[in-house]
Amino acid sequence: MAERSPEQSPGPGAQGAAPNRIQLINVLVVREGEQVSSQWGIHPQLKQDLAPSEWQELSEHMNRVTAIVGAKFAQQLSQNEGNAPGAGTA
Repeated sequence: MAERSPEQSPGPGAQGAAPNRIQLINVLVVREGEQVSSQWGIHPQLKQDLAPSEWQELSEHMNRVTAIVGAKFAQQLSQNEGNAPGAGTA
């Protein structure tokens, strides 16, 4: 999950330099037909560095975040599909 941002690529003399941006937490929402699912992930090193109580708290917050984001995404999809040409009842 950690990745170097394309606009932050190191110069020729920057061997071993740390990237300016690292992705630590990722939220993914996927549409499969009419199903929408959301999930989150965390950089393995960050997970190792958290205390069990911190991991539990983060998990609870991120589960709420993915539920909210997934629900909003599904709601927006259903609104957009209702506005598509040819959609609706005859």
